[in-house]
Amino acid sequence: MQHAVRSRAAIRIGLTPVPRPRTPSVASLMDADAVRVLHRAARALLDDLPDLTDRLVALLEEQEPAYRTALTKDPSATWQEAHRSLRHSVASLLDPRGARDAARRCSWRIGAARAEQGLPLDALLHAFRLGGSLVWQRLVEETSRTAPEDVRLLVHVAADVWNFVDEHCTLVADAYRQTEWQLGRRRENRARLLAAGLLDGTSRIADLPEAAQALGLPEQGRYVVVAVAGGPTVRPDAARAAALPPGTRVHWHAGAEVDYGIVLTDAADGLPEPHSPFPGLRIGVGSPVDGLAAVGDARR
Repeated sequence: MQHAVRSRAAIRIGLTPVPRPRTPSVASLMDADAVRVLHRAARALLDDLPDLTDRLVALLEEQEPAYRTALTKDPSATWQEAHRSLRHSVASLLDPRGARDAARRCSWRIGAARAEQGLPLDALLHAFRLGGSLVWQRLVEETSRTAPEDVRLLVHVAADVWNFVDEHCTLVADAYRQTEWQLGRRRENRARLLAAGLLDGTSRIADLPEAAQALGLPEQGRYVVVAVAGGPTVRPDAARAAALPPGTRVHWHAGAEVDYGIVLTDAADGLPEPHSPFPGLRIGVGSPVDGLAAVGDARR
């Protein structure tokens, strides 16, 4: 009550109370000391980055078969990738705001590139977590060497370090999956173009090996073309299945009104006469031909 009375009196006589200087809390002082210790250790890590990279690459070679293969094919590229990632990670400890965008771009590029190369996503995420563990371990080692009494302060910044690792694992996974989806779409579109060329008879001889790989069929073999139209629009797979014996090796090409199956067959006289279990379903079977190059003739 006395404080309230004094405040009202001060207002009445026009005096402005002067606030007392705030004393920093113990927690904020601890945080500031922790950041100081973190920055000191991080600067030492930047100076020793090649050795840190060597240690990470050695761990990847030891623990990840996918990286072991990558290192066999192109050790320099893998080392440079690890070096760039670690450099951005450590720089982000020193200047989180200033280094954030560059670090994110680096991680995104790594995720996209590794998706294109077919490196398993699990191996890539393991590599990032190994890198995070190694950086933390070296921060503790460096602080223990130069100022053992400050090691306890690193606890206050541990969450920030691991949040950074988690953020970049998520970023890498997003880049990987987006690139993987784009690659899948390109493969599907390319396979569709190659199948259309075979069926139309416009495919080039030079494209046959690619077509065989894209469609999952041998370049040399005996083929027939099956045409399926009508039937249950809500169950196109059922209509396709009705046209062929179980276990038949086939690539289906969807058309506007007719679906065409490029069918590999061992029978000299082609496929058995198909039956139509659905009302309105029409199935046609072409004559057998030899080789993917002749599929256009089988359609006619």
